[in-house]
Amino acid sequence: MKLWGKYLYRMRGTVIWTVLAAICFGVMFALTGVDMRAVWYPLILIVVFGLGFLVAGFLRFRERHRTLQRILHGEGPYGEALPEPADLLEEDYRALVTSAEEAHRAEKDSWEAERKDTEDYYAVWVHQIKAPIAVMKVLLQQEDTRENQELASELFRIEQYADMALHYIRLGDDASDLVLQEYDLDGIIRKAIRKYAGQFIRKRLRLVYRGTDVRVLTDEKWLSFIIEQLLSNAVKYTGKGTITIEVNEKKQLSISDTGIGIAAEDLPRIFEKGFTGYNGRLDKKSTGIGLYLCRTAADKLGHRLTARSEPGQGSCFTIDLDSYPLQTE
Repeated sequence: MKLWGKYLYRMRGTVIWTVLAAICFGVMFALTGVDMRAVWYPLILIVVFGLGFLVAGFLRFRERHRTLQRILHGEGPYGEALPEPADLLEEDYRALVTSAEEAHRAEKDSWEAERKDTEDYYAVWVHQIKAPIAVMKVLLQQEDTRENQELASELFRIEQYADMALHYIRLGDDASDLVLQEYDLDGIIRKAIRKYAGQFIRKRLRLVYRGTDVRVLTDEKWLSFIIEQLLSNAVKYTGKGTITIEVNEKKQLSISDTGIGIAAEDLPRIFEKGFTGYNGRLDKKSTGIGLYLCRTAADKLGHRLTARSEPGQGSCFTIDLDSYPLQTE
């Protein structure tokens, strides 16, 4: 009925003119003294034929409306899928839509090309910067001094930021960078632990991990990235105490610490891009990107990442590795 009302409103000029013409027709015959029985017959014919044309026009209107709705909720190109124009104005509208679509497509192609160039540049830059980082690592290991240990720690952070930049770029490539297979979760966790072993030793933090025989369907590189980022945050915000890694029978991987924790008002927003919260304002070096990348990567893998925390008591991040409808290759 709503569509019928819109159609009548669109045809209001024709309808009003038809009604006025019928009224004038009847009045003129009535004024000339013609028997009104001779008038009712043509008036009824006018109404019947008028309603017939109106209904036929409505059916065409409804069909064109449905076609346009399918085009609107589908994919382009739109100009080629539009119904055949019924008059000159519709031809003009179709030409305008086609022209706007071509301009938009050209602009989008240009933007995609620029974005790809930028991504390629940063990807190359990250790989190139790793060469001098590796050389500096070797040089710092030649003499075990307090100064070299501090420099090695800062160099480790630089390498982290470079890796984060590369992963940030690759997150925009949809699922093209994913390789889903069944992996031994214990191997992925231990690899991340070895990477951060120096940080645990430097801050004298106790690590608790008893191993697991769980196998999970995931992408090794991206899951490693998530675990490493969570370990990095645990080390950063834990002055002393313990970092614990656990895997339960439900394939839930938890990384908990005894650090400063997260304020209750900040907890719902910690996975937002650029959000640093109270802890981030204390630590001027916080970017608010790490947890955002973790959540985005987890979503791409179909994993569920959650957090709970108590200020002053520590935080616990849990990756549900059994909460996705994916299939192995």
